[in-house]
Amino acid sequence: MKTFSLILIFAFSHLALAQSVDIKGTDTDSMPEGTTTTIEIKKGKTGTVPTATEKTWEITDGEADVEGEAGATSKDAKTHWKKACTDWKKELKDDHKDPKESKVLSLNCGKMECGGDAGQKICTSKATYKIKTKVVN
Repeated sequence: MKTFSLILIFAFSHLALAQSVDIKGTDTDSMPEGTTTTIEIKKGKTGTVPTATEKTWEITDGEADVEGEAGATSKDAKTHWKKACTDWKKELKDDHKDPKESKVLSLNCGKMECGGDAGQKICTSKATYKIKTKVVN
């Protein structure tokens, strides 16, 4: 019986050493000797392969001019500048209010400087901001 088993093993051993594979038109027989093939299996709808998109964040620094309306006195001009500063901050925050897409990291209206003729005082400043924005690669 042992002899018969050995004969069967030797007779059919060549079938265990198959050299070709065909998976949906991928013929490995035409590939050069020593080349390897990788098969990737993903869960999903038939015929669709999910695309890999990497989301990263980009930080943007910027500057803007903040200018208040003209006032009759320096006190009026400073009040107008403070309102312009508050409006600028609110507008920038409203433009970047979706936390999944962008986020305001810092806002600074800068140092106020006032000047102008009597009755036409104007206060201005150089404002700075830092915004974090999502970028899809």
